[in-house]
Amino acid sequence: MQIKPVMGSFDIERIVPYFQPIMDLDHHAVNSYECLARLVTQNEQTFLPSEFLCLVEREQCFGALTQRIFHASSEYFRNNSMGWSINISQQDIIEPHLSKFLSEFIQDYPNPQRITLELMASTAMQYREEFQSFLDVCKALGIRLFVDHFGALNHHILSLLDLPIDGIKVDGHLIKQMTQSQEVLDFVGHLNQLSQQRRIIVIAEHIEDKDCLTAVQELGIRFGQGFYFSKPQAFLN
Repeated sequence: MQIKPVMGSFDIERIVPYFQPIMDLDHHAVNSYECLARLVTQNEQTFLPSEFLCLVEREQCFGALTQRIFHASSEYFRNNSMGWSINISQQDIIEPHLSKFLSEFIQDYPNPQRITLELMASTAMQYREEFQSFLDVCKALGIRLFVDHFGALNHHILSLLDLPIDGIKVDGHLIKQMTQSQEVLDFVGHLNQLSQQRRIIVIAEHIEDKDCLTAVQELGIRFGQGFYFSKPQAFLN
């Protein structure tokens, strides 16, 4: 989808984080927040990344986008104990800019352990060597690294789980299918067991109804995220 209001000029400062809770299902409480990029135009129209990333690509500013969302999110949560996460792209692990930015930024940030970076599983596999190097950087800085959309590439499960990652986010399509397919339910349960054996955190994405939540809880998955709990919001209450 093209965005006519901003196709002529593009201001990266208009991309801001929206916040969606990641729930601790055992305690029925917010565990952390994912900070999701949204483009808000001058007339208050809001656009999803799928609608505005063409502009980021046009301006070749993926690195600047990551740093923009990271900085805005970090300041939002600087003075409290809540954990938070952002998504990063393949450019962020291929090019050195983000590693350098993080190394400098983290020196003045309280409790870096509250920060989580999320990278898609397909990117982690396609750029495995770069991913492992970036993972080493995160470990040295005390920042957590999660693999997102996990399970979409099921033939690489063990390969990724054997890396010292901190967590996985089970692909939302799998979570949606669990209530309709025993095979998918068993597969997600297997993912959870493998992760628990390695002390890797598991988050179920795209929980959108009570039946889905119940299926996730019955598998023993502790953390969940989705519209059933809350849509991304511009401000936290």
